[in-house]
Amino acid sequence: MPKEAHQYISAARSLFKEALINQSSITSKRWNAEENLFVLLYSLIRSNESKFVVETGVANGISTNAIMNALQQAGKNGELHSFDVLPETRNAYSGPGNWNFHLLPTKNTARKIKGIVSKFSKVDIWVHDSDHGYRWQKFEYLLALASLSDDGILISDDIDASPAWGELAKTHFRKSFIIFDSRKFIGIAFK
Repeated sequence: MPKEAHQYISAARSLFKEALINQSSITSKRWNAEENLFVLLYSLIRSNESKFVVETGVANGISTNAIMNALQQAGKNGELHSFDVLPETRNAYSGPGNWNFHLLPTKNTARKIKGIVSKFSKVDIWVHDSDHGYRWQKFEYLLALASLSDDGILISDDIDASPAWGELAKTHFRKSFIIFDSRKFIGIAFK
């Protein structure tokens, strides 16, 4: 984490507690982003020039709130594109800012997300927290790497769910790190 990101940690922790209180009840709470992921997302966005963020997997909107709060408070006029297969998740965030929700079909999901993402300019941060199966994680990590700007960042929740992160970390990431949250692992990689 950049040195200047540390100044945002306490604010992020307070916002995380608030997000838990105000969260939607769309999916199981066990699918929620945990505190360390929330703090990581918020602090990174506040401390660097990230303006264009992609998120896969919305669930109850915890990580969506971290990203949107950071973009709003940084005054970056940024935008977040969130993807999910559950139509109800389109209601997970109702605050201010440029939030774009994309409902993906349960069939031909890869082709659909690829088509949408191909229209984006370069992505600053890509956050994976959707299907944690090996094939999907590998597909999405490669799509993210192709879509990221030269200094873009890939963040993935639940990297311990399959060997995809470990395989690609050896061959595709310039640098990668693993962070333990309260019950799972987060990966952060630099293109």
